[in-house]
Amino acid sequence: MDSFFKDNNSFINYTTEHYLSVIIFIILGILFNLIGKYKLKGKNKYTFIISILSFVFFFQVLKVFIMQYKGVFDPKTDLPLHLCNMSPLFLLTAYYFRSRLAWSIFFLWIMSGTFQSLITPTLHQSFPNYEWWRYWIIHAWLVTGAFYGIVVLGYRLEFKDIFKALIWLNTLAFIVFVINTQLGSNYMYMQGKPDGKTLYNALLDWPFYIIQLEFLALFFFSLIYLPFHFINNKNK
Repeated sequence: MDSFFKDNNSFINYTTEHYLSVIIFIILGILFNLIGKYKLKGKNKYTFIISILSFVFFFQVLKVFIMQYKGVFDPKTDLPLHLCNMSPLFLLTAYYFRSRLAWSIFFLWIMSGTFQSLITPTLHQSFPNYEWWRYWIIHAWLVTGAFYGIVVLGYRLEFKDIFKALIWLNTLAFIVFVINTQLGSNYMYMQGKPDGKTLYNALLDWPFYIIQLEFLALFFFSLIYLPFHFINNKNK
């Protein structure tokens, strides 16, 4: 248990541990999609993915209690207010209400933000530390959970979803920005770039990279939609 709770600060990007972590959790996520598609019927398809995402969100919230147990909880860093941390709750809500529109918004957020977190992790703790488990469960299973809508439920993106996702993302960012100003925190990296080697390093300094992120979000949303454009036209 000491190795589960004690920080080791030994995770390094682009090492064997990094690659194996991604592969293992993505494979498990693919299995979830295959089970949903070929083994489940009717409302059980929704119940299954809601259960998986509830577990993912529980693992995220558990971090607050673990930090308190260790006596190091800091509301400036340990609340689940990063986009990746909130997305399990958002996505399971979309599936609970069987809303294709809500799914489309969160799908675009996850694929443009969470997906790159698999490539450039902002992780410091190695296996078997709790933070290692939390990081990969959140990020890898969010991506595969988002694909569940396509693979199992037959959801498809529409062109107008791009702009709705951008509007709601800005709304959420504004709310988090206000929270940051009150706490002195940096959730959603609204007040500064994350530590480590990430895609943020290629952007301008604060606050100018916020404007760049607007255009990048629009670009990535459009790029993610592109395959659906051809699929939708073919179906028509």
